[in-house]
Amino acid sequence: MLKEENNLGTIITLLKEKNTYLETFLEVSERERKAFKARNFDNLEALYAIREDILQNIRSLDVRIERYSRGLKHETLHSEEKDLIKKLMSHKQSLVNSIMAQDLVMLSCVENEKSSLIKKMGSVKDGRRLLKAYRFMPDIVD
Repeated sequence: MLKEENNLGTIITLLKEKNTYLETFLEVSERERKAFKARNFDNLEALYAIREDILQNIRSLDVRIERYSRGLKHETLHSEEKDLIKKLMSHKQSLVNSIMAQDLVMLSCVENEKSSLIKKMGSVKDGRRLLKAYRFMPDIVD
């Protein structure tokens, strides 16, 4: 019984730590989302690197949670423990939903910028074509 209680305490600690990483992920993404809205994409690669590091830590926590929860019997959990775990899982889901919403906004910003660049490139290409045509026009006014 003592081992299960220790495992449960460890699982709860790991769930809290996972939520802390998700909160950090959300904060980092929020800063960059604001920059993206202002059409500043300078930190895009750094954002991906930071997010990947956070995700790697979360994956590590998931493995540990799985390991500690294997021998745990559902019947041995007290209602307070169940409620705490449900609360932590609910908070995790809320964070994940917020991250997904943020990512959609950031993807939209990137897509809009990409479309804008493609239009500009097309405009420059058309301008070059007109310039070439103008250069090769015979002199009408002599």
